[in-house]
Amino acid sequence: MTYIRTILCLAAIAAAPVLAQAAGPAPDVKGTWTGKTLPIVAGAGAHWPANKGTFAKPGLPEGEVKITITGQEGHRFWGTKTITGGGATADEPFIGVLHGAHLREALIADTDGYMQGTFAGNVFSFCYAHAGGQSQTSLVTCAEARKGR
Repeated sequence: MTYIRTILCLAAIAAAPVLAQAAGPAPDVKGTWTGKTLPIVAGAGAHWPANKGTFAKPGLPEGEVKITITGQEGHRFWGTKTITGGGATADEPFIGVLHGAHLREALIADTDGYMQGTFAGNVFSFCYAHAGGQSQTSLVTCAEARKGR
């Protein structure tokens, strides 16, 4: 029994630096992050109402993305994503969390899709996807947004 306790104590001591790193303070990600988006789209929806793309011949629009993080408490944050392009502008609220060893990875949910990305200094690199549902639009994009000064 003493042998098992010793092993468990040693494992806890070895894991402590990793757990402490993950439990460190979250970076401040509040602010406005802007960039260009080049999605591939099947169907028309709020963000790309003029899109005529299908799965056989998808639309390839171009636009601007603005991610405004208005609030943050620890590793949780929220705000609005604005897409401008194709003659339309659409705003969508989102919620997200920071995770990973240094709390630099982000998982974000908006009203119909998900974004996964990484914050590195003043750059947020991310991919976004949503599939069908009520919007009848499927979309995938990866982009970089830079934090405004």
